[in-house]
Amino acid sequence: MAVWIATSYLGLHNKEGDMCTNAMSIARRHLGIIVRLCEMSEQDEPIAELVRATVRNCLLAMQTAGTEPMEAAEIIEQLLQHELAALPAERAKCRKVLEAAHLHAEYLTMAERRATH
Repeated sequence: MAVWIATSYLGLHNKEGDMCTNAMSIARRHLGIIVRLCEMSEQDEPIAELVRATVRNCLLAMQTAGTEPMEAAEIIEQLLQHELAALPAERAKCRKVLEAAHLHAEYLTMAERRATH
């Protein structure tokens, strides 16, 4: 599965012990959902709100598991970037979904920064 390859390739699954392993597991599950939503978008199903909710839930779940907000954002953003890099250019709708997910993760990260400073 592309999600496991991405985490192995990025070398994130061994970072900082069990806490990061839990965060990576959470991120992989949510990335799998986003990839399925990509497939649904290619069938012209409306999925935009589901993508945003999945990204938000992923970040919250990782934080609940003890991951710092910035690290949680880094993990999901890197997984999304890797998934985008592996996706063929002709899957334009899927690329747009992954790009939107990445942008939403960045947005939520910036909002978190503003709220804590």
